[in-house]
Amino acid sequence: MVNRLEPMAEYVIKYDDVSKILATLLKEKIVDKVISGEVKKGAFNVSPILVDKPEDLNNFPLSQLIAYNYARTDSASKYLHKSANGALEEKIGLIGRPCDTRAIIELVKLHQINLDNLFIIGIEDLGIMPSSDVSKMFNKRKEFDQSKIIRHQLTSKNLSLVLDDGSVEVVEFDDNVKISENCLRCVRKVPVLMDLSISDVGIPVEFDDLVLRVYTDKGKNALEKSGISTEAVPDVLKQKNSEMIDAILKNAEEKRKKDLEEWAKTPEEEKLERLKKCTACGICIRGCPVCYCIDCILQKKRKEKTIESVTYQLTRVAHVADRCVECGNCANNCPQNLPLAEYFQSLIDTFEEKYGYKAGESVEDVPFRSGKAIKEFELAKF
Repeated sequence: MVNRLEPMAEYVIKYDDVSKILATLLKEKIVDKVISGEVKKGAFNVSPILVDKPEDLNNFPLSQLIAYNYARTDSASKYLHKSANGALEEKIGLIGRPCDTRAIIELVKLHQINLDNLFIIGIEDLGIMPSSDVSKMFNKRKEFDQSKIIRHQLTSKNLSLVLDDGSVEVVEFDDNVKISENCLRCVRKVPVLMDLSISDVGIPVEFDDLVLRVYTDKGKNALEKSGISTEAVPDVLKQKNSEMIDAILKNAEEKRKKDLEEWAKTPEEEKLERLKKCTACGICIRGCPVCYCIDCILQKKRKEKTIESVTYQLTRVAHVADRCVECGNCANNCPQNLPLAEYFQSLIDTFEEKYGYKAGESVEDVPFRSGKAIKEFELAKF
């Protein structure tokens, strides 16, 4: 069973209602700005933007965000940190995935984000399909009019696209178009930090519905002020949503165990050979939400051409391994398809087994490599 936070209330709402809630945050001055999104280069690529006018939220591309996340190296947590100054000076509203909420926790520990200035709508999901994969496929289909898509929805088996005439285009998964391998191995499907959450899991694609859960008084207040129409979640939908999330989690646990056992058996020489394909392009660093150094020594050495590929990657792994929140941005965007997710996920499991620590679970957790943890460990010897 998924270890859920206990919601204060649960409702069924429409997709467009989420934009109304976000607009309410601005109208009621609950936040100063909202991280929104705009679609670029076709129907599948969403770029984050910062807005301060309620009317600019009317066309929030929510279903694309749920299905594909922001395009390329962007993510809600990364954009919050880099482009919204970590909400240190302004109050910010955002919609984030489970891994975004974990990244926010890690950045709070590093004093990069002010948690008190955030309003978070979390997404309960089954993972993402990299937008670049689906874009390539549909760009080849010249006869398909991408402008006719009004809603995107992932299931565990396919991608469904609802068109403006009510018809549904179904894309069955194959080796080229599927949910990210990193997501398929991720066993943390529920946000750990949120005021509200949304989920389309278990809802037939023909319905324009979402499950909305309320977790804080701040979330309850924003929902009430939005004035949107809410319905109680039918028991059958509540059960289906929960069962499907549990099934997704079970499949992820099985795949994680199988894949990481195979990874553990891979000879070290072979692992290093695969890392030698690295071109030190820097995409993994640009996409990592918990990379926060202003002056990155790896970027400096890369520009100076004073570091070779294996050292570049192993240094990065060693630097952020105990902060990795399994977003998969490094692996999903690596042009050389390096096994970065396998490296990080195997280390995450080792850290949990050896130190009882998982990054992104709580702002109260003390990282085991921190000075405080080391000092406590040394004191425990006496």
